[in-house]
Amino acid sequence: MRQILMLVALNFLVGCATTNLKPDSCFDMKSCVELVTNKLSSNFPADRKFKGQEIKIEFFLNDNAEVIEYKITNESGIPELDIAAIKAVKASSPFNELKVLPADVFNKFKHVKLTVAPTFEGL
Repeated sequence: MRQILMLVALNFLVGCATTNLKPDSCFDMKSCVELVTNKLSSNFPADRKFKGQEIKIEFFLNDNAEVIEYKITNESGIPELDIAAIKAVKASSPFNELKVLPADVFNKFKHVKLTVAPTFEGL
């Protein structure tokens, strides 16, 4: 099975209520990246002390779109942020929305690398 690495800059916008519709499935790489980003951000806490920080995290999905392994590849320097990023990944699993994809596209999401950089509107 071929694994392709995906690098995504993940910005969490917190602090402003929005009514954006979040997709419940995806059909191509762009919409799937957006879906994964939205799902992770919805599970990430809004904490101002994380502003301006960055963490790199990597995780792997099985055939059921469940996170089976994860690790921090570059710590933020703030243990609470590192823990929050791991919790967001765990809380987002499984990524059932990806299971509707053709196998070749789904396989591209089995090894995910993210740069998490929380930002807050109005700060």
